[in-house]
Amino acid sequence: METRIADLPNWTFRVDEVSAGAYRLRAQHRLGPSVEISGADPSELIERAKKEAAAMEQGLHRVNP
Repeated sequence: METRIADLPNWTFRVDEVSAGAYRLRAQHRLGPSVEISGADPSELIERAKKEAAAMEQGLHRVNP
């Protein structure tokens, strides 16, 4: 399942069930940086990835003002 988060418009989030009850989330910025995490709760993965993506987004803005 692919989704966008309103607060992070440059990011695409994708959650896949890789086996019964095991999920992998990959968040990718339009410029290429990405975050990948795995776990049992897709909602928790999205929240963790949103935090990591937001921190990366701030770093990207410092490099490319």
